[in-house]
Amino acid sequence: MRIRRHLSYVNVVATLALLLALGGGAYAIDRVSSREIVNGTIKSIDLKNRRAVGAADVKRNGLRGKQIDERTLDASSFAPLAGDEAGDCDPSSPAFVDCSSVTVRLHARSRLLVVATGNQESLGGSAKAICDVRIDGHPEGLAVQPGEQATDNTSSLATNGFARTVVTPDPLAKGRHKIALACKELVGNARIDVPTIAAIAISSG
Repeated sequence: MRIRRHLSYVNVVATLALLLALGGGAYAIDRVSSREIVNGTIKSIDLKNRRAVGAADVKRNGLRGKQIDERTLDASSFAPLAGDEAGDCDPSSPAFVDCSSVTVRLHARSRLLVVATGNQESLGGSAKAICDVRIDGHPEGLAVQPGEQATDNTSSLATNGFARTVVTPDPLAKGRHKIALACKELVGNARIDVPTIAAIAISSG
């Protein structure tokens, strides 16, 4: 009887309000939204198993080298590579002949690193050739002139190895480009043995 006299409408409503406030508070803690977070206060350690951030949460092109595991990348998508090792080449015509060539497809404007090698062989006497690296038919940089002068070496079995390394000074346009090791004879009957060429995109811009 004494307890019932102290139970009033106000007491009941106040008690229910307290219970609802406590329950609502617990719900709010379990369901934090962006409005409850102060910008810059959440740290990596607060994310469970480092799996809370997905691709959709990252700004496009916002990551740098330190944030990327290079082993997960497909290098061919940003650094196309192509190479070729051809059979012996006999540039018997007075015009340049492509002894070895590759085609590179660039996904963006890029500079190229090109390496070309070969061996010049003299057939039937001293001989000399000239070779250069050509991109889309245009010679790049200095040419090499492997071979013998008649007064220096007259062995028909003489072989002279050579290599050319070219870095394009300016980026090439996006798209397909032909890179070739082109040679022609200067003296006698020259043959280019096992010509090779390789090209890789090294930068973009």
